[in-house]
Amino acid sequence: MSDSEFRIRAKRGHHSRLRFWFDPMNQKILDGDADLIYPDELSCDNICTHELFLPFIEKYFPGKFLFRSELNLMPMENVKEMVAEVRACIELIDQGDMDNPRLNIVRDGFDMDLLVPSEEYDEKWFDASPAEKKEGVKEHRGVITAFYTKICDYLDEMIEKYEPQGFEYIAISAPS
Repeated sequence: MSDSEFRIRAKRGHHSRLRFWFDPMNQKILDGDADLIYPDELSCDNICTHELFLPFIEKYFPGKFLFRSELNLMPMENVKEMVAEVRACIELIDQGDMDNPRLNIVRDGFDMDLLVPSEEYDEKWFDASPAEKKEGVKEHRGVITAFYTKICDYLDEMIEKYEPQGFEYIAISAPS
């Protein structure tokens, strides 16, 4: 699975083409006394993150999540709770339990155009029935779980590295 052929992408470091970012954040950075830690940033594709991960962010974010590249500060404890729920959903998806009510939060984002290369989507899935697309999502669920796992693993690493250093938040920013 080549990273460039799928729309579901997440990479370590700052990647301006992947416009949904997660950064460790402390008061020095907020006060302008230090720069963002771009090498430890997690960059994700905006469309797939919006469809597949934003529902979790909105559930655990304290307040209203803002777009237009605003720094939305999510406390580390909230991030930990969110990651735990995402990991529970990964297990359900891995087991093929795609109709489980725990997946209601994100099931609408499971779309074939995110899961297969664009040429395959155009040839095979563009005119497929909803039932065929649902079965296709189940067959390609590994793409979803790989994306979720990559984000969760990196958020866990970010917390493990930065929380002991006094970082209290993960900043999440995205365009509208």
